[in-house]
Amino acid sequence: YSAGIIVVDIALRRCPECGRETPMYFCRTCGRRTEQLYFCPKCGRELPSGGTCPVHRLPAVKHRQGNINFRNLIDEVIDTIFASELVDLGKIRCVIGLTNEDKCPEPLEKGVLRSKYGLYVFKDGTCRFDATNAVMTHFKPSEIGTPIEKLRELGYTHDVNGQPLEREDQLLELKINDIIIPEEAAEYLYRVSKFVDDELELFYGLPRFYNLREPRDLVGHIVFTISPHTFIANVARIIGFTKASVIFAHPFLHAAKRRNADGDEDSIILGLDLLLNFSRHYLPATPGGREDAPLLIVTKIDLNYIDDESYNMEVVERYPLEFYESTYRYESPSNLEDLIPTVGKLFFQGIPYPKINFTNTTRRADEGPLMTTYRKLDKMLDKLEKHVELELKIRAVNPEDSIARAITSHFLRDVSGNLRKFSMQSFRCSMCNAKYRRLPLSGKCEKCGGNLVLTMYPRSAVKYIEPALKTLEAHNLMGYVHQRLKLLEEEARSMFTFLREGEKLKEEMLEEVEPVRRQRLVDFL
Repeated sequence: YSAGIIVVDIALRRCPECGRETPMYFCRTCGRRTEQLYFCPKCGRELPSGGTCPVHRLPAVKHRQGNINFRNLIDEVIDTIFASELVDLGKIRCVIGLTNEDKCPEPLEKGVLRSKYGLYVFKDGTCRFDATNAVMTHFKPSEIGTPIEKLRELGYTHDVNGQPLEREDQLLELKINDIIIPEEAAEYLYRVSKFVDDELELFYGLPRFYNLREPRDLVGHIVFTISPHTFIANVARIIGFTKASVIFAHPFLHAAKRRNADGDEDSIILGLDLLLNFSRHYLPATPGGREDAPLLIVTKIDLNYIDDESYNMEVVERYPLEFYESTYRYESPSNLEDLIPTVGKLFFQGIPYPKINFTNTTRRADEGPLMTTYRKLDKMLDKLEKHVELELKIRAVNPEDSIARAITSHFLRDVSGNLRKFSMQSFRCSMCNAKYRRLPLSGKCEKCGGNLVLTMYPRSAVKYIEPALKTLEAHNLMGYVHQRLKLLEEEARSMFTFLREGEKLKEEMLEEVEPVRRQRLVDFL
Protein backbone atom coordinates (compact mmCIF):
# COMPACT_ATOMS: atom_id res chain seq x y z
CA TYR A 1 0.00 0.00 0.00
CA SER A 2 2.79 2.42 0.88
CA ALA A 3 4.45 1.82 -2.51
CA GLY A 4 1.38 3.07 -4.37
CA ILE A 5 2.09 1.81 -7.88
CA ILE A 6 3.22 -1.82 -8.16
CA VAL A 7 4.36 -3.99 -11.08
CA VAL A 8 2.28 -7.14 -11.40
CA ASP A 9 1.33 -9.74 -14.01
CA ILE A 10 -2.45 -9.67 -13.88
CA ALA A 11 -5.57 -10.08 -16.03
CA LEU A 12 -6.88 -6.75 -17.32
CA ARG A 13 -10.39 -5.71 -18.32
CA ARG A 14 -11.90 -2.58 -19.86
CA CYS A 15 -15.12 -0.74 -19.10
CA PRO A 16 -17.26 -0.42 -22.27
CA GLU A 17 -18.75 2.83 -20.92
CA CYS A 18 -15.76 4.94 -19.87
CA GLY A 19 -12.84 2.91 -21.26
CA ARG A 20 -11.10 2.51 -17.90
CA GLU A 21 -8.72 -0.46 -17.64
CA THR A 22 -8.92 -2.37 -14.37
CA PRO A 23 -8.39 -5.91 -13.04
CA MET A 24 -11.85 -5.77 -11.43
CA TYR A 25 -15.03 -7.21 -12.93
CA PHE A 26 -17.03 -4.01 -12.43
CA CYS A 27 -15.93 -0.47 -13.19
CA ARG A 28 -15.72 1.64 -10.05
CA THR A 29 -16.38 4.80 -12.05
CA CYS A 30 -19.65 3.95 -13.81
CA GLY A 31 -20.63 0.58 -12.34
CA ARG A 32 -20.71 -1.29 -15.68
CA ARG A 33 -19.40 -4.86 -16.00
CA THR A 34 -15.97 -4.77 -17.61
CA GLU A 35 -14.88 -6.77 -20.66
CA GLN A 36 -11.87 -9.08 -20.82
CA LEU A 37 -8.78 -7.88 -22.71
CA TYR A 38 -6.29 -10.13 -24.52
CA PHE A 39 -2.57 -9.63 -25.09
CA CYS A 40 0.48 -11.14 -26.74
CA PRO A 41 2.44 -13.03 -24.04
CA LYS A 42 5.75 -11.85 -25.57
CA CYS A 43 5.36 -8.17 -26.47
CA GLY A 44 2.17 -7.34 -24.55
CA ARG A 45 0.29 -5.75 -27.45
CA GLU A 46 -3.50 -5.88 -27.27
CA LEU A 47 -5.14 -8.54 -29.43
CA PRO A 48 -8.72 -9.60 -30.19
CA SER A 49 -10.22 -12.58 -28.34
CA GLY A 50 -8.76 -15.78 -29.73
CA GLY A 51 -6.33 -13.82 -31.88
CA THR A 52 -2.66 -14.36 -32.64
CA CYS A 53 0.17 -11.87 -32.39
CA PRO A 54 1.19 -10.84 -35.96
CA VAL A 55 4.83 -10.46 -34.90
CA HIS A 56 5.50 -13.40 -32.56
CA ARG A 57 2.77 -15.78 -33.83
CA LEU A 58 1.69 -16.54 -30.29
CA PRO A 59 -1.94 -17.02 -29.16
CA ALA A 60 -3.46 -14.28 -27.04
CA VAL A 61 -3.60 -14.56 -23.24
CA LYS A 62 -5.72 -12.70 -20.71
CA HIS A 63 -2.92 -11.17 -18.63
CA ARG A 64 -0.08 -8.72 -19.07
CA GLN A 65 2.61 -7.31 -16.84
CA GLY A 66 2.03 -3.66 -16.05
CA ASN A 67 1.73 -0.94 -13.44
CA ILE A 68 -1.26 -1.02 -11.08
CA ASN A 69 -2.06 1.80 -8.66
CA PHE A 70 -2.70 -0.49 -5.72
CA ARG A 71 -3.20 2.36 -3.26
CA ASN A 72 -6.05 3.83 -5.30
CA LEU A 73 -7.72 0.42 -5.61
CA ILE A 74 -7.62 -0.15 -1.85
CA ASP A 75 -8.83 3.38 -1.12
CA GLU A 76 -11.79 2.89 -3.49
CA VAL A 77 -12.70 -0.37 -1.78
CA ILE A 78 -12.52 1.19 1.69
CA ASP A 79 -14.61 4.18 0.63
CA THR A 80 -17.23 1.92 -0.97
CA ILE A 81 -17.47 -0.82 1.65
CA PHE A 82 -16.57 0.80 4.96
CA ALA A 83 -17.54 4.45 4.33
CA SER A 84 -16.46 6.31 7.47
CA GLU A 85 -15.42 3.19 9.42
CA LEU A 86 -11.72 3.03 10.26
CA VAL A 87 -9.78 0.20 8.61
CA ASP A 88 -6.56 -1.28 9.98
CA LEU A 89 -4.43 -1.54 6.84
CA GLY A 90 -1.85 -3.56 8.74
CA LYS A 91 -4.26 -6.52 8.85
CA ILE A 92 -4.65 -6.70 5.08
CA ARG A 93 -2.45 -9.37 3.52
CA CYS A 94 -1.73 -9.87 -0.18
CA VAL A 95 0.19 -12.43 -2.25
CA ILE A 96 3.40 -11.69 -4.17
CA GLY A 97 1.94 -12.89 -7.46
CA LEU A 98 -1.01 -14.78 -8.92
CA THR A 99 -0.52 -18.47 -9.71
CA ASN A 100 -3.68 -19.25 -11.69
CA GLU A 101 -3.51 -19.64 -15.46
CA ASP A 102 -5.30 -16.40 -16.37
CA LYS A 103 -3.82 -14.34 -13.49
CA CYS A 104 -7.38 -13.66 -12.39
CA PRO A 105 -7.62 -11.78 -9.05
CA GLU A 106 -10.33 -12.05 -6.43
CA PRO A 107 -12.36 -8.86 -5.81
CA LEU A 108 -10.40 -6.75 -3.34
CA GLU A 109 -13.55 -6.11 -1.32
CA LYS A 110 -13.53 -9.72 -0.11
CA GLY A 111 -9.94 -9.51 1.09
CA VAL A 112 -10.55 -6.28 2.97
CA LEU A 113 -13.67 -7.74 4.62
CA ARG A 114 -11.75 -10.86 5.68
CA SER A 115 -9.08 -8.71 7.30
CA LYS A 116 -11.78 -7.13 9.48
CA TYR A 117 -12.33 -10.51 11.17
CA GLY A 118 -8.75 -11.78 11.07
CA LEU A 119 -9.45 -14.51 8.49
CA TYR A 120 -7.07 -16.11 6.01
CA VAL A 121 -7.97 -17.26 2.52
CA PHE A 122 -7.07 -20.57 0.89
CA LYS A 123 -5.89 -20.89 -2.72
CA ASP A 124 -9.48 -21.46 -3.96
CA GLY A 125 -11.03 -18.38 -2.30
CA THR A 126 -12.48 -20.10 0.78
CA CYS A 127 -11.72 -19.92 4.51
CA ARG A 128 -10.94 -23.27 6.11
CA PHE A 129 -10.43 -24.79 9.53
CA ASP A 130 -8.19 -27.85 9.80
CA ALA A 131 -8.62 -30.48 12.50
CA THR A 132 -7.76 -34.12 13.14
CA ASN A 133 -10.32 -36.80 12.27
CA ALA A 134 -11.98 -38.87 14.98
CA VAL A 135 -14.67 -41.52 14.73
CA MET A 136 -17.99 -41.39 16.59
CA THR A 137 -21.13 -43.49 16.14
CA HIS A 138 -23.11 -42.58 19.29
CA PHE A 139 -23.31 -39.60 21.62
CA LYS A 140 -25.22 -38.11 24.53
CA PRO A 141 -26.69 -34.59 24.46
CA SER A 142 -24.62 -33.75 27.53
CA GLU A 143 -21.43 -34.47 25.58
CA ILE A 144 -22.00 -31.97 22.78
CA GLY A 145 -23.68 -29.10 24.65
CA THR A 146 -26.78 -28.93 22.44
CA PRO A 147 -30.23 -28.50 24.05
CA ILE A 148 -32.65 -31.39 23.72
CA GLU A 149 -35.21 -29.16 22.00
CA LYS A 150 -32.68 -28.28 19.30
CA LEU A 151 -31.72 -31.92 18.80
CA ARG A 152 -35.37 -32.79 18.27
CA GLU A 153 -35.53 -30.12 15.56
CA LEU A 154 -32.51 -31.75 13.90
CA GLY A 155 -34.25 -35.13 13.76
CA TYR A 156 -32.98 -36.77 16.97
CA THR A 157 -36.37 -37.66 18.41
CA HIS A 158 -35.60 -41.11 19.89
CA ASP A 159 -32.60 -42.79 21.50
CA VAL A 160 -30.95 -46.07 20.48
CA ASN A 161 -33.55 -48.04 22.44
CA GLY A 162 -36.48 -46.37 20.70
CA GLN A 163 -37.43 -44.23 23.69
CA PRO A 164 -38.43 -40.55 23.13
CA LEU A 165 -35.59 -38.11 23.73
CA GLU A 166 -36.24 -36.41 27.07
CA ARG A 167 -32.97 -36.46 29.06
CA GLU A 168 -29.39 -35.37 28.43
CA ASP A 169 -27.96 -38.77 29.40
CA GLN A 170 -29.83 -40.74 26.72
CA LEU A 171 -27.68 -42.38 24.05
CA LEU A 172 -28.32 -41.29 20.46
CA GLU A 173 -27.04 -42.72 17.19
CA LEU A 174 -25.09 -40.18 15.14
CA LYS A 175 -26.53 -39.53 11.69
CA ILE A 176 -24.10 -40.13 8.84
CA ASN A 177 -23.74 -36.53 7.66
CA ASP A 178 -23.67 -34.92 11.12
CA ILE A 179 -20.44 -33.79 12.78
CA ILE A 180 -19.31 -32.44 16.15
CA ILE A 181 -16.64 -29.76 15.83
CA PRO A 182 -14.05 -28.34 18.26
CA GLU A 183 -14.94 -25.20 20.17
CA GLU A 184 -12.02 -23.39 18.51
CA ALA A 185 -13.49 -24.32 15.12
CA ALA A 186 -16.84 -22.89 16.18
CA GLU A 187 -15.17 -19.60 17.08
CA TYR A 188 -13.44 -19.47 13.69
CA LEU A 189 -16.55 -20.38 11.67
CA TYR A 190 -18.50 -17.78 13.67
CA ARG A 191 -16.09 -15.11 12.37
CA VAL A 192 -16.44 -16.55 8.87
CA SER A 193 -20.23 -16.19 9.15
CA LYS A 194 -19.80 -12.51 10.07
CA PHE A 195 -17.60 -12.05 6.99
CA VAL A 196 -20.15 -13.81 4.74
CA ASP A 197 -23.00 -11.68 6.08
CA ASP A 198 -21.00 -8.48 5.47
CA GLU A 199 -20.11 -9.76 2.00
CA LEU A 200 -23.77 -10.39 1.16
CA GLU A 201 -24.90 -7.01 2.43
CA LEU A 202 -22.04 -4.70 1.44
CA PHE A 203 -20.67 -6.35 -1.70
CA TYR A 204 -23.59 -8.20 -3.28
CA GLY A 205 -26.38 -5.97 -1.95
CA LEU A 206 -28.33 -8.95 -0.54
CA PRO A 207 -29.86 -9.61 2.90
CA ARG A 208 -27.63 -11.09 5.60
CA PHE A 209 -28.02 -14.87 5.95
CA TYR A 210 -26.48 -16.24 9.15
CA ASN A 211 -27.11 -13.45 11.71
CA LEU A 212 -25.41 -15.47 14.45
CA ARG A 213 -25.19 -14.01 17.96
CA GLU A 214 -22.63 -16.49 19.31
CA PRO A 215 -20.62 -19.48 18.05
CA ARG A 216 -23.13 -21.99 19.46
CA ASP A 217 -25.72 -20.67 17.01
CA LEU A 218 -23.85 -22.66 14.35
CA VAL A 219 -25.79 -25.78 15.37
CA GLY A 220 -27.87 -26.94 12.42
CA HIS A 221 -25.85 -25.08 9.79
CA ILE A 222 -24.23 -26.74 6.79
CA VAL A 223 -20.49 -27.07 6.24
CA PHE A 224 -18.42 -28.84 3.61
CA THR A 225 -15.60 -31.18 4.56
CA ILE A 226 -12.73 -32.05 2.22
CA SER A 227 -9.48 -33.99 2.47
CA PRO A 228 -6.08 -33.11 0.98
CA HIS A 229 -5.26 -34.50 -2.49
CA THR A 230 -8.96 -34.92 -3.33
CA PHE A 231 -11.42 -32.75 -5.26
CA ILE A 232 -14.75 -33.77 -3.71
CA ALA A 233 -16.41 -31.94 -0.79
CA ASN A 234 -18.96 -33.80 1.32
CA VAL A 235 -21.90 -31.99 2.88
CA ALA A 236 -22.05 -32.15 6.68
CA ARG A 237 -24.19 -30.58 9.40
CA ILE A 238 -22.98 -29.21 12.72
CA ILE A 239 -24.92 -30.64 15.68
CA GLY A 240 -22.65 -29.82 18.61
CA PHE A 241 -19.22 -28.99 19.98
CA THR A 242 -16.38 -30.67 21.84
CA LYS A 243 -13.41 -29.49 23.88
CA ALA A 244 -11.17 -31.94 22.03
CA SER A 245 -9.22 -30.62 19.02
CA VAL A 246 -10.81 -33.14 16.66
CA ILE A 247 -13.81 -33.38 14.36
CA PHE A 248 -16.06 -36.23 15.47
CA ALA A 249 -17.89 -37.77 12.52
CA HIS A 250 -19.44 -41.03 11.43
CA PRO A 251 -17.00 -43.61 10.00
CA PHE A 252 -18.91 -43.58 6.72
CA LEU A 253 -18.34 -39.82 6.34
CA HIS A 254 -14.61 -40.21 6.98
CA ALA A 255 -14.48 -43.11 4.52
CA ALA A 256 -16.29 -41.00 1.91
CA LYS A 257 -13.40 -38.50 2.19
CA ARG A 258 -10.91 -41.36 1.68
CA ARG A 259 -9.78 -41.08 5.30
CA ASN A 260 -9.35 -43.82 7.91
CA ALA A 261 -9.07 -41.61 11.02
CA ASP A 262 -5.48 -42.57 11.88
CA GLY A 263 -4.31 -39.07 12.73
CA ASP A 264 -5.04 -37.35 9.40
CA GLU A 265 -6.33 -33.80 9.24
CA ASP A 266 -9.19 -32.53 7.11
CA SER A 267 -10.75 -29.15 6.43
CA ILE A 268 -14.24 -27.82 7.02
CA ILE A 269 -15.67 -24.87 5.08
CA LEU A 270 -18.77 -22.90 6.02
CA GLY A 271 -21.52 -23.67 3.49
CA LEU A 272 -22.20 -20.23 2.05
CA ASP A 273 -18.51 -19.31 2.05
CA LEU A 274 -17.82 -22.09 -0.44
CA LEU A 275 -20.87 -21.38 -2.59
CA LEU A 276 -20.09 -17.65 -2.80
CA ASN A 277 -16.32 -17.47 -2.91
CA PHE A 278 -14.93 -20.64 -4.47
CA SER A 279 -13.84 -20.40 -8.10
CA ARG A 280 -11.90 -22.70 -10.41
CA HIS A 281 -10.29 -19.60 -11.88
CA TYR A 282 -8.33 -19.04 -8.65
CA LEU A 283 -6.70 -22.48 -8.62
CA PRO A 284 -2.96 -22.60 -9.43
CA ALA A 285 -1.94 -23.74 -12.90
CA THR A 286 0.91 -25.80 -11.45
CA PRO A 287 0.73 -29.62 -11.20
CA GLY A 288 -1.50 -30.54 -8.28
CA GLY A 289 -3.16 -27.12 -8.27
CA ARG A 290 -6.61 -28.67 -8.54
CA GLU A 291 -6.05 -31.00 -5.61
CA ASP A 292 -7.70 -30.14 -2.30
CA ALA A 293 -10.32 -28.10 -4.14
CA PRO A 294 -14.11 -28.72 -4.00
CA LEU A 295 -14.65 -29.26 -7.72
CA LEU A 296 -17.56 -31.59 -6.92
CA ILE A 297 -20.04 -31.60 -4.03
CA VAL A 298 -21.53 -34.81 -2.65
CA THR A 299 -24.77 -34.46 -0.69
CA LYS A 300 -25.56 -38.15 -0.09
CA ILE A 301 -23.04 -40.80 0.93
CA ASP A 302 -23.23 -44.02 -1.09
CA LEU A 303 -21.39 -46.95 0.50
CA ASN A 304 -20.57 -48.26 -2.97
CA TYR A 305 -18.12 -45.38 -3.40
CA ILE A 306 -16.50 -45.04 0.01
CA ASP A 307 -13.14 -46.43 1.11
CA ASP A 308 -13.60 -50.20 1.41
CA GLU A 309 -11.63 -50.29 4.67
CA SER A 310 -14.91 -49.37 6.39
CA TYR A 311 -16.44 -52.66 5.18
CA ASN A 312 -14.26 -54.49 7.72
CA MET A 313 -15.80 -52.79 10.77
CA GLU A 314 -17.70 -55.20 12.99
CA VAL A 315 -21.22 -54.23 14.07
CA VAL A 316 -21.68 -56.44 17.14
CA GLU A 317 -22.19 -55.41 20.76
CA ARG A 318 -20.00 -58.25 22.08
CA TYR A 319 -17.55 -60.76 20.62
CA PRO A 320 -18.41 -64.46 20.83
CA LEU A 321 -16.27 -66.83 22.87
CA GLU A 322 -15.05 -68.52 19.68
CA PHE A 323 -13.35 -65.27 18.67
CA TYR A 324 -11.19 -65.18 21.80
CA GLU A 325 -10.38 -68.88 21.49
CA SER A 326 -9.21 -68.39 17.88
CA THR A 327 -6.74 -65.73 19.00
CA TYR A 328 -4.81 -68.38 20.92
CA ARG A 329 -4.58 -70.41 17.73
CA TYR A 330 -3.38 -67.38 15.70
CA GLU A 331 -6.05 -68.02 13.10
CA SER A 332 -6.31 -65.89 9.99
CA PRO A 333 -9.03 -63.19 10.23
CA SER A 334 -10.49 -64.47 6.97
CA ASN A 335 -11.48 -67.68 8.78
CA LEU A 336 -13.71 -65.69 11.14
CA GLU A 337 -15.76 -63.80 8.55
CA ASP A 338 -18.84 -65.94 9.21
CA LEU A 339 -18.40 -65.57 12.97
CA ILE A 340 -18.66 -61.77 13.35
CA PRO A 341 -20.99 -59.62 11.19
CA THR A 342 -19.31 -56.65 9.50
CA VAL A 343 -20.45 -53.55 7.68
CA GLY A 344 -19.53 -55.01 4.31
CA LYS A 345 -21.42 -58.24 4.91
CA LEU A 346 -24.64 -56.43 5.88
CA PHE A 347 -24.29 -53.88 3.09
CA PHE A 348 -23.97 -56.49 0.37
CA GLN A 349 -26.97 -58.27 1.87
CA GLY A 350 -29.07 -55.23 0.95
CA ILE A 351 -28.86 -52.98 4.03
CA PRO A 352 -27.89 -49.53 2.65
CA TYR A 353 -26.59 -48.13 5.96
CA PRO A 354 -25.77 -50.86 8.49
CA LYS A 355 -26.14 -49.90 12.14
CA ILE A 356 -22.78 -49.97 13.93
CA ASN A 357 -22.88 -51.05 17.58
CA PHE A 358 -20.06 -50.80 20.13
CA THR A 359 -18.53 -53.12 22.73
CA ASN A 360 -17.36 -50.54 25.29
CA THR A 361 -18.96 -47.30 26.42
CA THR A 362 -17.61 -44.13 28.03
CA ARG A 363 -18.96 -41.23 30.04
CA ARG A 364 -17.68 -38.49 27.74
CA ALA A 365 -15.83 -38.59 24.45
CA ASP A 366 -13.58 -35.66 25.43
CA GLU A 367 -12.49 -36.78 28.90
CA GLY A 368 -9.16 -38.05 27.56
CA PRO A 369 -6.34 -36.05 25.91
CA LEU A 370 -7.80 -33.03 24.12
CA MET A 371 -4.94 -32.44 21.66
CA THR A 372 -2.44 -34.67 19.91
CA THR A 373 1.09 -34.40 21.28
CA TYR A 374 2.43 -33.75 17.79
CA ARG A 375 0.73 -30.33 17.81
CA LYS A 376 2.34 -29.41 21.12
CA LEU A 377 5.88 -30.19 19.96
CA ASP A 378 7.55 -27.79 17.52
CA LYS A 379 10.85 -29.51 16.74
CA MET A 380 11.05 -32.67 14.67
CA LEU A 381 13.69 -34.11 17.01
CA ASP A 382 11.28 -33.75 19.96
CA LYS A 383 8.50 -35.45 18.01
CA LEU A 384 10.76 -38.34 17.08
CA GLU A 385 12.01 -38.73 20.66
CA LYS A 386 8.43 -38.84 22.03
CA HIS A 387 7.54 -41.37 19.36
CA VAL A 388 10.42 -43.62 20.38
CA GLU A 389 9.68 -43.08 24.08
CA LEU A 390 6.17 -44.44 23.59
CA GLU A 391 7.40 -47.44 21.61
CA LEU A 392 9.78 -48.39 24.42
CA LYS A 393 6.78 -48.72 26.77
CA ILE A 394 4.85 -51.10 24.48
CA ARG A 395 5.87 -54.74 24.88
CA ALA A 396 4.54 -55.72 21.45
CA VAL A 397 6.86 -53.26 19.66
CA ASN A 398 10.43 -54.02 18.66
CA PRO A 399 11.99 -50.54 19.16
CA GLU A 400 15.09 -51.14 17.03
CA ASP A 401 13.08 -52.44 14.10
CA SER A 402 10.46 -49.70 14.44
CA ILE A 403 13.05 -46.89 14.52
CA ALA A 404 14.88 -48.31 11.53
CA ARG A 405 11.62 -48.60 9.58
CA ALA A 406 10.57 -45.03 10.42
CA ILE A 407 13.90 -43.56 9.33
CA THR A 408 14.08 -45.72 6.21
CA SER A 409 10.51 -44.97 5.12
CA HIS A 410 10.48 -41.23 5.88
CA PHE A 411 13.78 -39.55 6.75
CA LEU A 412 16.00 -41.30 4.21
CA ARG A 413 13.55 -40.71 1.40
CA ASP A 414 13.06 -37.08 2.36
CA VAL A 415 16.78 -36.33 2.60
CA SER A 416 17.74 -38.04 -0.66
CA GLY A 417 14.74 -36.53 -2.46
CA ASN A 418 15.43 -33.04 -1.12
CA LEU A 419 19.10 -33.19 -2.16
CA ARG A 420 18.05 -34.24 -5.65
CA LYS A 421 15.43 -31.48 -5.85
CA PHE A 422 17.95 -28.89 -4.67
CA SER A 423 20.33 -29.77 -7.48
CA MET A 424 17.51 -29.61 -10.06
CA GLN A 425 15.66 -26.56 -8.76
CA SER A 426 14.59 -23.49 -10.71
CA PHE A 427 15.20 -19.83 -9.90
CA ARG A 428 12.67 -17.12 -9.07
CA CYS A 429 12.71 -13.36 -9.48
CA SER A 430 12.19 -11.63 -6.16
CA MET A 431 10.45 -8.70 -7.90
CA CYS A 432 8.06 -10.11 -10.51
CA ASN A 433 8.06 -13.79 -9.45
CA ALA A 434 9.14 -14.98 -12.91
CA LYS A 435 10.69 -18.47 -12.88
CA TYR A 436 13.74 -19.70 -14.78
CA ARG A 437 14.79 -23.31 -15.31
CA ARG A 438 18.34 -22.16 -16.03
CA LEU A 439 20.10 -19.15 -14.55
CA PRO A 440 20.50 -16.36 -17.17
CA LEU A 441 24.09 -15.36 -17.92
CA SER A 442 23.38 -11.86 -16.65
CA GLY A 443 22.37 -13.22 -13.22
CA LYS A 444 19.34 -10.89 -13.30
CA CYS A 445 15.69 -11.27 -14.28
CA GLU A 446 15.26 -10.76 -18.03
CA LYS A 447 11.82 -9.21 -17.52
CA CYS A 448 12.38 -6.63 -14.79
CA GLY A 449 16.08 -6.83 -13.85
CA GLY A 450 15.32 -8.04 -10.34
CA ASN A 451 17.44 -10.35 -8.20
CA LEU A 452 17.08 -14.09 -8.78
CA VAL A 453 16.76 -16.29 -5.70
CA LEU A 454 16.59 -20.02 -5.09
CA THR A 455 13.20 -21.71 -4.91
CA MET A 456 14.53 -24.23 -2.37
CA TYR A 457 16.79 -23.27 0.51
CA PRO A 458 19.79 -25.39 1.58
CA ARG A 459 18.57 -26.01 5.10
CA SER A 460 15.33 -27.50 3.80
CA ALA A 461 17.37 -30.15 1.97
CA VAL A 462 19.34 -31.31 5.02
CA LYS A 463 17.02 -30.52 7.94
CA TYR A 464 16.28 -34.19 8.78
CA ILE A 465 19.86 -35.50 8.79
CA GLU A 466 20.72 -34.34 12.31
CA PRO A 467 17.54 -35.62 14.07
CA ALA A 468 17.78 -39.00 12.33
CA LEU A 469 21.47 -39.49 13.17
CA LYS A 470 20.94 -38.50 16.81
CA THR A 471 18.10 -40.99 17.18
CA LEU A 472 20.06 -43.85 15.64
CA GLU A 473 23.16 -43.17 17.72
CA ALA A 474 21.13 -42.75 20.94
CA HIS A 475 19.80 -46.30 20.51
CA ASN A 476 23.07 -47.75 19.20
CA LEU A 477 21.69 -48.56 15.75
CA MET A 478 24.96 -48.39 13.81
CA GLY A 479 24.19 -50.71 10.91
CA TYR A 480 23.03 -50.24 7.34
CA VAL A 481 20.56 -47.39 7.97
CA HIS A 482 23.16 -45.39 9.91
CA GLN A 483 25.72 -45.89 7.10
CA ARG A 484 23.23 -44.66 4.49
CA LEU A 485 22.55 -41.54 6.50
CA LYS A 486 26.28 -40.89 6.92
CA LEU A 487 26.73 -41.18 3.14
CA LEU A 488 23.92 -38.67 2.60
CA GLU A 489 25.53 -36.36 5.15
CA GLU A 490 28.84 -36.56 3.24
CA GLU A 491 26.99 -35.80 0.01
CA ALA A 492 25.40 -32.76 1.67
CA ARG A 493 28.79 -31.59 2.97
CA SER A 494 30.17 -31.72 -0.55
CA MET A 495 27.33 -29.46 -1.74
CA PHE A 496 27.06 -26.81 0.99
CA THR A 497 29.81 -24.63 2.37
CA PHE A 498 28.19 -24.08 5.76
CA LEU A 499 28.44 -27.84 6.39
CA ARG A 500 32.03 -28.09 5.20
CA GLU A 501 33.02 -25.33 7.58
CA GLY A 502 31.77 -27.42 10.51
CA GLU A 503 28.56 -25.53 11.25
CA LYS A 504 26.12 -27.87 12.94
CA LEU A 505 22.67 -28.30 11.52
CA LYS A 506 20.06 -26.44 13.50
CA GLU A 507 17.42 -28.63 15.08
CA GLU A 508 14.67 -26.17 14.28
CA MET A 509 12.64 -26.83 11.16
CA LEU A 510 12.91 -24.55 8.16
CA GLU A 511 9.50 -23.05 8.93
CA GLU A 512 10.84 -21.66 12.20
CA VAL A 513 13.78 -19.87 10.55
CA GLU A 514 13.26 -16.80 8.41
CA PRO A 515 15.31 -17.44 5.24
CA VAL A 516 17.86 -14.87 4.19
CA ARG A 517 16.29 -13.09 1.25
CA ARG A 518 19.38 -11.44 -0.20
CA GLN A 519 22.35 -13.70 -0.84
CA ARG A 520 24.56 -14.32 -3.79
CA LEU A 521 23.90 -17.55 -5.63
CA VAL A 522 27.58 -18.46 -5.45
CA ASP A 523 27.32 -18.57 -1.65
CA PHE A 524 25.42 -21.84 -1.93
CA LEU A 525 27.93 -23.60 -4.21
